[in-house]
Amino acid sequence: MTIDDLMQQIQETERLITVYRNADEVVVGTQDQIYSRRGLINRTILTAAEIGDQIVNILERRVAAMRAELEKLGTEYQRENR
Repeated sequence: MTIDDLMQQIQETERLITVYRNADEVVVGTQDQIYSRRGLINRTILTAAEIGDQIVNILERRVAAMRAELEKLGTEYQRENR
């Protein structure tokens, strides 16, 4: 993954954090490779109060991990270009 790809992923995940913080409902479902043409199966709707905070916490941890990876890639990139 390139630095640009990682930066784009971080931006998208940060956008999702805002979306989930402001959501009234969250649709949760599963996707099966065999039935994937049908879209999500086994769907349920949860209120944001029921699950929103957990999703935000997960996404925040992902952003932290991606930022650490970005820092590592940046350090490696600087070493290679000396």
